[in-house]
Amino acid sequence: MSEENTFIGWHGISARVPAEWSLAAVGGDRRSGYLRVDYERTPRLQVKWSRKHVDLEAKRKEYCKRLTVGKRRRPTGLEVNTSVRVISKRAKPKKDILTFAWRGAHSGMGLVWNCEVCGRAVIAQVGWPKEEEGEEAAESVLQSLDDHGIEDWDTWGVDGLVFLAPSEYELEGWKRMTRYLDVRLLRNDEKLKVARWGLVPLVLGERSVEEWFTETFGRRRDVDWDGAEREIKGHEGFVASGERRRLAGRLRTRAARALRRPPAVEFEAHAWHCPEANRLYMVEAMHKGKGEALQGAVESILCHQAT
Repeated sequence: MSEENTFIGWHGISARVPAEWSLAAVGGDRRSGYLRVDYERTPRLQVKWSRKHVDLEAKRKEYCKRLTVGKRRRPTGLEVNTSVRVISKRAKPKKDILTFAWRGAHSGMGLVWNCEVCGRAVIAQVGWPKEEEGEEAAESVLQSLDDHGIEDWDTWGVDGLVFLAPSEYELEGWKRMTRYLDVRLLRNDEKLKVARWGLVPLVLGERSVEEWFTETFGRRRDVDWDGAEREIKGHEGFVASGERRRLAGRLRTRAARALRRPPAVEFEAHAWHCPEANRLYMVEAMHKGKGEALQGAVESILCHQAT
């Protein structure tokens, strides 16, 4: 594995992991859920969370029993150590935490905690095959693990697409395809969408970002917008702004503009091409007010190392 790292982020859960690790499975929501991160089709990081505090000793004992006793109550051959210190309590001062580790046909380290800040209970583990020396990577990943954002901003991260969003936003949906990835968030009637395209020559062809955006999204029926070329993160970019169409259609929207009434929901999109990463990015928002969510997402995306 390389020494490069990226972030996995999901419903406020975040961890810094090796860049080759990939989100493999997710379930649940912000209140309670599960995620799994794999490398070479092998589970590496697994995290479960809930809003209910747990008895840490009982939960660790239950989990360790599952490690040592397999299906049909047959011993697994794994040796569990509950006295090992995986991470220090000093590193997680606002969490009551217990740790454990195991060795055998496969090895791993884990923890269970109750968080004083967000009220979440978390159980997490990092595992690796017997032939690997995974202790250092496991300690690093678990050390970086957290269950809430900083100053009400959460980290979202999938396949190297990493951005910040206000903690009030919930997941509406996400899509992962061979050359495309998006994450869509929702807060009441406000929306935030972050998307990335790969193999840009196949997407743009000979078109500029402005031409691509206009041809791809110009016929949208849900918004009225105008746009202009703009440099974004040092790259060729395009910014569109307008408002969401109202129920009565364009006539009411134009009348509202004539009367200088503020639009109910504003529309804004920033798109740019990063040649260094060979990626095309777009952040789109439906928002009220100043659009802090869109600005925060755009500013937090590291499309290449120089940014």
